[in-house]
Amino acid sequence: MLLLCLTALADDLPPAPSVPVVSSQMTDPPEFGADASLGYAVGSLIGNWPASGVHGAVIARYEAFITPATAPGPRLGLSVWGSGALWPLQARIEDGAEDTFSYLHYGLITALRYDPEAPLSFTTGLGYGRLDLVDWYGGPKHLPTLTFEAGLRQRLAERPYLDWMARVHWATGRDPTGMGYEEWWMAQLAVSIGGHLR
Repeated sequence: MLLLCLTALADDLPPAPSVPVVSSQMTDPPEFGADASLGYAVGSLIGNWPASGVHGAVIARYEAFITPATAPGPRLGLSVWGSGALWPLQARIEDGAEDTFSYLHYGLITALRYDPEAPLSFTTGLGYGRLDLVDWYGGPKHLPTLTFEAGLRQRLAERPYLDWMARVHWATGRDPTGMGYEEWWMAQLAVSIGGHLR
């Protein structure tokens, strides 16, 4: 009798809520992209200290993107780059005499690469860095720089590419007397060969 009562009560209970089935498969992690390149630039440093003329420079950079190279553009990323003076060296005017000088230049750039799959696409960047004039009067001079760059990326194959860039750097710093400030400009044309790492 008791068993019959319990069975009747169980029949009157509402059905148990369904439990969602969780898939055992993990979702794919987000994919990121990365590029690396090495290149050569020809440019000129403009200010009161350097003489008119051109210099050469080697440029190395690593770029990290929020999407892989196989994703449709544009790709937004951060570029870490470094540059050093290379032949030819530009002349400087110091105490009425001319001599050559070298420098180190490095920084970070927010990079925008428009279409990695296109044979030819635009590239732009804006960033901040530091220019170290190692042959400055009596010791190195450090200048904070603002960098603008724009150019074309030429796709060579699935991974390799060429970057054709125009770069402009602007800086301000104290003059040799330490009493005032002076502006510095650097304009460069650069070509780099690189590849998509992922």
